[in-house]
Amino acid sequence: MLRAVMWEGAVGTVWKRCLTAVLLVTALSFLAGCVYYNTFYHAQAAARQAELLRESSAPGAPPGPVERELLERVAEKCGRVLQLHPDSSWADDALLLLGTTHYYQGRYDSAERRLTEFLSLYPDSELLPEAEYMLASVLLERGNPVSAETYLEKLAEASPPHPLSDDALVLIGRARNARKKYAEATEAYEQALERFPRGDCRAEILFLSAENYEDIGDFDAAARQYALVPGERGGRDLAFEARMRLAEVDLMRGSFEEALEVLAELERRTDNRDDLDRVLLLVGSALEATGAVDDAIATYEGIAASHKKSEASAEAHYRIGLLHRDYYELLEEAVASFRKAKDEAPRSDVAELAREAMSDTDKLMGFLAIIARTDGESEEVRVEEEDERAPEQGDTLEQVVAPAWAIDDTTLHVTLLPPPDQSAGGADVSVSPASGVDTTGIDLPPGGVDTVAADTTGIEPATVAADTTGIEPATVAADTTGIEPAVAAADTTGIEPAVAAADTTGIEELEDEVAVARFRAAELYLFRFDDAERAEVYYASVIEHHPGSSLAPKAALAIAWILETRWDDLEAARAAYESILVDYPDSDFAAAATEGLERLVWAGSD
Repeated sequence: MLRAVMWEGAVGTVWKRCLTAVLLVTALSFLAGCVYYNTFYHAQAAARQAELLRESSAPGAPPGPVERELLERVAEKCGRVLQLHPDSSWADDALLLLGTTHYYQGRYDSAERRLTEFLSLYPDSELLPEAEYMLASVLLERGNPVSAETYLEKLAEASPPHPLSDDALVLIGRARNARKKYAEATEAYEQALERFPRGDCRAEILFLSAENYEDIGDFDAAARQYALVPGERGGRDLAFEARMRLAEVDLMRGSFEEALEVLAELERRTDNRDDLDRVLLLVGSALEATGAVDDAIATYEGIAASHKKSEASAEAHYRIGLLHRDYYELLEEAVASFRKAKDEAPRSDVAELAREAMSDTDKLMGFLAIIARTDGESEEVRVEEEDERAPEQGDTLEQVVAPAWAIDDTTLHVTLLPPPDQSAGGADVSVSPASGVDTTGIDLPPGGVDTVAADTTGIEPATVAADTTGIEPATVAADTTGIEPAVAAADTTGIEPAVAAADTTGIEELEDEVAVARFRAAELYLFRFDDAERAEVYYASVIEHHPGSSLAPKAALAIAWILETRWDDLEAARAAYESILVDYPDSDFAAAATEGLERLVWAGSD
């Protein structure tokens, strides 16, 4: 998105020159008194007004209501000239202006048809270069850079040079960049700078050349080009954007102090609130990069306080939430920040990101609550079974007082009794309607009891559900039934599908539920939070605490994949894959481990 905005801001004057050429040619051919000329004259006037509005708008901003109305007026009047006077001397002017107007309206299909029609009907028109240039621009927007470059080459090499020759060279560079022909794009930009040493487009060419260097990954060259933009002809309008991009490139190449110096200067010079927000958000990013996380949070808080109910404020809260979650592991605070981001600008893109982050963080809190129950034996709630047999009628389900928790079940739900140090007039038993358990005859003595006897004939071993009234959501164990596979497999590129999705079918015991929680937490860290380090820890905990679980070989394969792809530790990855073949030779993941070893052999031969 930023690249598109920058392109529009950098070379918007190109379209203006093209439109100006149309207006100048028609003005020289003025035929006073002609009705069809009067119609076209009004179309020209509306086009001029629309152009002035475009110049006063932010780069890349969509047309406002007044500009849209003016463009509709241009299109309507040009259409009338073509319909009523197709053979007039103004027909080619009207057709080119109509195609240009459709381009500005974003109606690229119609613009291409009109401009192609122009080339077919008026091959000898003096406006042919402008029409070819505009058609190339449309084709580039429609993702056809090869055809666009074909139209531009003749114009770029015109002798003597056409007023649009330098612009054509610039557009050729952009077309080659779109085709990922970066070296050829660089050649086009350098040729344009050499051929037109005093051209008005020099700042634009330098800017686009810098972007091309970014795509190559040559951040030093990109920084040099961006630094030159403000001092070149036409650089005044691009000075702010160039310095912003210079700061971004400095961050990419690890020059954090240089980036902060550039941003400090911009902050002093910037009066526009939206531009200042952009500067300060980038300041926050730079502070994060230097490890000054508290200062970054303070910067974001300043944005949120100064520009409430804005997209900048929403992004500031969102970034604060990420830092609370990923840096400090303050999950409740993170959720609160994500909620603020969502409320600040509900319809913005960042609000959607905040909703997803809040949902993922809520899920993580649930998984961690399940895992936390196993930290100490005294804090676990277990269903006691004699001789490992299913309970029969008359058997007793013993309850151990513990922090409230709940697991999914379709059988019996028993409310926990209050701890011994609390007085209660009794406890009640709640039975899930879905369970079909007969509760007739279940009596509770006054003051509460330690055990509850229920008729469990024909019922699977019961699971226990706590009364979570008044307990913070973060402390309540998550229901793992029906957790979307997408949570566990957000990005399975380059990893076997089985690694990225836990199969919970048939998991009934508490230990297996905890294994699932550990595995799902690892998946969230890896695929949603891009935190491979914490993901590896939780995958390892599955293997350590639940070696017999069906998730253990999946976790082992995931660790091997992390070592291979994230840490590029091929020796450790090889050992991890080999251990899967030794520890889980009969699992479905042995084949995946073999494939991993084969990849490493190929990698070692490169």
